[in-house]
Amino acid sequence: MDKQAALHHFKEHHFTPLLDIQLDTLENKFHRCQDQLISDFQKSFRDLCIHILGMQQQGQKEAIGYIHYSFLRTQILEQSYLYMVEAYSAEWYEDDSDCKLTYDASWAYAPMNTILETLEQERKIYMGAITSVDVERLMLESAPFFHQFVNSLLRLGLAEAVQMPEYLAIHKADRLAIRTGEYKDISENLYVEDQEALVPDDVSEQLMQSSEEEPYVYENLKRLSLPHLHLIQKDLRYNDFSYSDLRESQFHTCILIGSIWQRANLEGSRFQGCLLTDTDFRYSDLRGANFSSASGQPHREHGVRVPGLCGLRFEHANLDGADFTDVHSFEHAYFEGASMQGTLVPRKYQQHWKLNEAQRQSIVWTE
Repeated sequence: MDKQAALHHFKEHHFTPLLDIQLDTLENKFHRCQDQLISDFQKSFRDLCIHILGMQQQGQKEAIGYIHYSFLRTQILEQSYLYMVEAYSAEWYEDDSDCKLTYDASWAYAPMNTILETLEQERKIYMGAITSVDVERLMLESAPFFHQFVNSLLRLGLAEAVQMPEYLAIHKADRLAIRTGEYKDISENLYVEDQEALVPDDVSEQLMQSSEEEPYVYENLKRLSLPHLHLIQKDLRYNDFSYSDLRESQFHTCILIGSIWQRANLEGSRFQGCLLTDTDFRYSDLRGANFSSASGQPHREHGVRVPGLCGLRFEHANLDGADFTDVHSFEHAYFEGASMQGTLVPRKYQQHWKLNEAQRQSIVWTE
């Protein structure tokens, strides 16, 4: 067996099956320990904000334009799973005033230790064709599979973290983006905040004119008055509509992956046929909302599980009279503290959703 054939066989029969097992275990932990993991993250975020404000009060740091959570592949090989968390001015990497702390993500990356130890033993059966360097290369290639869990946890935790007094106190640039990714490489927005107020009519026009070629995504659309908005087949993934007035709006067959609607007024709105994977409706007013035929389909392909890890969040929302007829892939939906008087729900979700007795009694179960 030559080198390439050995590598292919090793990856197919040893590395990939072991990775899948560890990712399954990690996903179970992610859901089981989510509250504690979010709490730990928020504590570290609070410490970062205190550090930022301290530097600003001493004149050592300008208004913050970027906060970046970075993983470093080189440290992963050293089994160090600390994310570098850096705060920059609006100049981003041109800002040479260091403001950094770390975030311990060992909860997500610890399975890599198990994989590495196992592969180091299993490579020996290839009689020298597979080296430790080959194993290390495979481990580095797998880093994004573990990062996706950190990414999802930060998304869940930031919604409340940005309400902390410590965060509100720091001086911010006109636009602040909290991002995550590999150090000084590809990264993505987790949260965006604009200090300048948006004009509702302008936003409405931009939403209407968006297209498959020019989607309207990753924007901060909070605190806008946009009632009776009518959008069809738009890509609006990862937009933040929190605190906005969207009464009687229609989002027909739109892509709403990862969108945030916390404390929004969505009374009577329609989300029929929408892709709602990882949407966040916590504390929103969804009385009479229509979700019929919507999907929460998670992404699953070769270890990639994002979007889909955050689930659909309806905690503390008002879902009285809402319609979940014919929704599919809503198994990971969360309703703690939600009002569900007269909510139409397919009976198949009785066994999947964690509901209290009052919720179960107030729901209208459908076939």
